[in-house]
Order: sequence, then structure tokens, then C-alpha cells
Amino acid sequence: MKILIILEYFMNLIILLFFYMHMFQLNSYFLKKQINWIKKNNKKIIFQNLIIIIATILFISNNIIYNVLGAILLGISIIYNIPKKKSKVTFKITNRVKRMFITEILLILIIILINYNNYIFIKLSVLNILAPIICVIANFINYPIEYIIRKKYINEAKKILKNMPDLIVIGITGSYGKTSVKNFLEKILEKKYEVLNTPKNYNTTMGVVKTIRENLKPTHQVFICEMGATKPKDIKEICDIVHPKLGIITSIGPQHLESFKSIDNIIKTKFELADSVKENNGMIFLNYDNEYLSKQKINQKCITYGIKKGLDYNAINISSSSRGSTFTMIDKNSNQEIEFKTKLIGSHNVINIVGAIAIGNYLGIPLIDIVPQVKSLKNVEHRLQLFSHERLDIIDDSYNSNPVSSKSAIDTLAQFEGTKIIVTPGLIELGNDEEKYNMELGKYATNFCDYIFLVNSKQSQYILKGINSTNYDKKKIFNVNSPQEAINKILNLNVNGKITVLLENDLPDNYNI
Repeated sequence: MKILIILEYFMNLIILLFFYMHMFQLNSYFLKKQINWIKKNNKKIIFQNLIIIIATILFISNNIIYNVLGAILLGISIIYNIPKKKSKVTFKITNRVKRMFITEILLILIIILINYNNYIFIKLSVLNILAPIICVIANFINYPIEYIIRKKYINEAKKILKNMPDLIVIGITGSYGKTSVKNFLEKILEKKYEVLNTPKNYNTTMGVVKTIRENLKPTHQVFICEMGATKPKDIKEICDIVHPKLGIITSIGPQHLESFKSIDNIIKTKFELADSVKENNGMIFLNYDNEYLSKQKINQKCITYGIKKGLDYNAINISSSSRGSTFTMIDKNSNQEIEFKTKLIGSHNVINIVGAIAIGNYLGIPLIDIVPQVKSLKNVEHRLQLFSHERLDIIDDSYNSNPVSSKSAIDTLAQFEGTKIIVTPGLIELGNDEEKYNMELGKYATNFCDYIFLVNSKQSQYILKGINSTNYDKKKIFNVNSPQEAINKILNLNVNGKITVLLENDLPDNYNI
């Protein structure tokens, strides 16, 4: 019986360790973010700890019946902690994770093997209870070796770049739109250059370093480097490695406010790219449709773009439908006006395309040669991605939404005919302003949406508060547990004609446990 109980403790502990390491990875191994995550999810953690504590009390009673009950409770704990659904972002078993896991196991063995026969159940119980912070402790212990490895890889990347003096490095940052502009720009520049970009969401320092070390070849002429940030100096750290000659800031908005604390810190961090470009005597491209960017005093060479009039590159006569978008591009410098067509929808996408066109044209590709490149652009997955069915169109904008892009997505939805429906769990990582921005989203949605489906979350309560501050018909508000449940209910709605559904945001795994 004792061996069975010990095995149950270990099984539960291993499941918990992998789960919390996954959450730590999603939180970018950022200690403060992980601690805040633990605080926010304390109810689940307290519940699982209560099961462990009660089971342990039953075990130390030396009563066979109580021991059986304790074993059953531990079995319930194991079942409770096994992931019930596939992760949106899978747990990556990197070398860092392997080193962390080895350190965790060594820590556990040391604690268990000290006076092994004494208090074994209590030790195992404490280890299970401490599972949320064991990975944090292991990460702290491993810091010196991680620092040495990090420095080694960074120096290798710098050496590779030093041996390619003619390489054009383009830095891309922004609160949103980075990945879209990166992919659009790659497609446009392929017309003339051999291009490498940072794949997927490899926009951290070590993601960029990994791309350089493993993928950058002497034949590449352009390196497009997406630069993400969750705190000040993140962009500067990447710039000090790659030294961008060109840069584009796609947007600035209230995102990651939990770690940035203020919009001013976000602005300073994004402009770390502009500062680096200036040092390299290069050119910065700025989206002047963004109020934060257009208000900044720029003391360097810059090119502006957007859909406002009078910019260096701007789009006019924009039209969007389920078939895509068309717009006319005006190049202020040459007075050229050229029509572009794209399969993509929404003014948000048009602005990002205009930014990519501006850089392509600056690097010597005539606008007329960019027309077919834009026509063949593919949407970035889960970013205003349109799926059409017989009577149901779905606009998938479920990736990493924010206050500005969510309103832009609703504006796109408004351009469609028939019944318009939004499905959303709300907006996250907005710090103390989370309630405010989610209330605003609720109010805004009532202007254009015939039905509103709120996916169960803390944020959806704030959206409902915003909706209820208007005269919106409460019979058209639905609460669901998942987007799929919403789609099933939408298909059963008694409405005629075409239905367009906007899937706006999808909470990541560390916000949806």
C-alpha cells in the first residue's frame, strides 16, 4: 500500500511540474509575471492543495481504511490535474526546460533522501504543495549556467552578422501588426532579394539569436527581424545584436500593461528601435494612423504611412468585402497613384500592407512590380482570417487582441451584409485598465453586432457591464464556455440570410486553465 501511495504522490507531482513549467514558459520565464499568474489562479491551486493535505492526514493515521480513502483522493487529484484539452501553444521541451527539470528532480531527491524513512508522506505532500514555485526555484539555481549559455549564443550570432556587412537588417516592432507586416514584407521583398525572417513568434532575444545561428546563410541579402517586448529595454537588447539599418513601428497601444505599467513605457520601448536605426544612420517607418506615433516628436529621418491624407505613403478609396480589399496607393514623393487588390480584409490589414509596400519601394522595388505580390498575400493565421461557408462567414481574429485592433476588427465586421455576431472572451494583460477597456469593447460592439456571445472569463463580466450601460437587447446576449459552443448555438439561431461571425481573441493557456 505504501509503495502505491508513494507512486501516486510522484505521478501527481510530475504532472504538476510539467504544467507549471509550461505556464512559466508562456510567461517568458519572467519571475514577476509568473508570481502574478500564481496569485490570479490561487483558487485552483488552493483546491488541489486541500486534496493533498486531506489525503496526507488520512495516510499518517496508520488506519487501512483511511489509507484507502487517501489513495482515492490522490487518484482524484491526479485526474483533476491531467490537462483536459489540447494546449493552444504547446509546451516546448527546449534544452533550458530539460536543464530546469533535471534541477527540479535533484531538489526533490535531496529532500526525500534526507532521513528517507521519516515523514515520507509529509515530505511528498509538501513537494506537491510547493509545485507552483519549484520551477521558479530551479530557474533561480540555474541562472548562472543559463547566463553563460545565453552569452555564448549571442556572441555566436553577432559573429555571424559581423561576417555579413552587406546584409540589410530590418527591425519590426509594435503593440500589434508586427507579424503581419513581417510576412507581407517578406513576400514583397522576394521580388528582388534573398530574404530571411524570424519564423512564427521567434521575436524574443533568444528567438532572434536562434534564427541567426540556425537559418541565416551567406546568400541572404535581407534579414527581417520581428522584435517583441514585455518590458523596457527588450527591444534595445535585440537591436544591440542585429543593428538594424531600417525599422518600422507598426503601432503603439495599451498592451502588456501588467509588465510595462504605463503607455509611456511602451512608447519608450518601441522607440528603442528608432534610436538604434538612427545610430546606424538608417530610416524609420512609422504608422501615422496610430495616435501615439503621430504625436511623437521625431528628430531623425522617417517615412510615414497609413490611410490619412498627406503621408509619404497612404491608401485611399479602400473597399472591403468577403472577396477581399482594394485600395489606391499614393506615393507622395513621386505622385504615383496605383490600385492594389488583396484577398485580405479590413483597414487594419490595408495599413499593414501599406507599411510593407513603403519599405519595398524604399529598397528599390517599383510600385507597379509590388502589385502582383500584394495580390498573392496570404493572411496570417488567426488575424482577420476569413473562412466562408454557405450561409456562415467566420472572421478569425483570435490571436492576441487589444483595445485598438478589437475595434478595428468590429469595423471590419460592420462592412459585411446580413446578421453580424461577435464571439469573445475579452481582452487581457491590461493591468489596472482591464475593466475599462473591456467595458469599452462591450459598448462598441453594441453599435454593430446583432448578437453578442461572451466566452466565460473574468474579462467577459466587464464586457457585459459595458453592454448593459447601453440599451442593447439582453435577449441577444449569450454566455458560452467555448467558441465552438457559440458556433453551435449560432447555427441554431432563427435568422434569415447570411451570417458573419467575428471570433475576437482567444485567451492563451496561461489565462484559461
